Amino acid sequence: MTEPALTRCPHCKNSVSRVLFAPAVVIKGSPLTETDRKIRDYEKEGKWSHAAELADKEAEKTKREDLKTRALEDYKKAGYNFDKYDT
Repeated sequence: MTEPALTRCPHCKNSVSRVLFAPAVVIKGSPLTETDRKIRDYEKEGKWSHAAELADKEAEKTKREDLKTRALEDYKKAGYNFDKYDT
C-alpha cells in the first residue's frame, strides 16, 4: 500500500490499470422473523407488556435465549417487579 502504483508491467512493459472489486456483503445474524417484527413494533409504540408477552411465548417455543432476555427487559419497562420474587 505504501509503494507507488505501477503504471507499466515489469515483464511485458504494457500499461497497467487498477481493477477494484466491491467488498463482499456479509449479513450477520438471522433475518427478522414476523414475531421479531411484531415485538419491535410493540416496543416502538411503548406497549411493553404486549412485547414482553409475545417475546416470552416465542422464547418458550423456540428456546431462544435472546428473546427470554428481551422479555424480561420489556416486563421491567412495563412496571413488573421481579426482585420481590427472588429467593
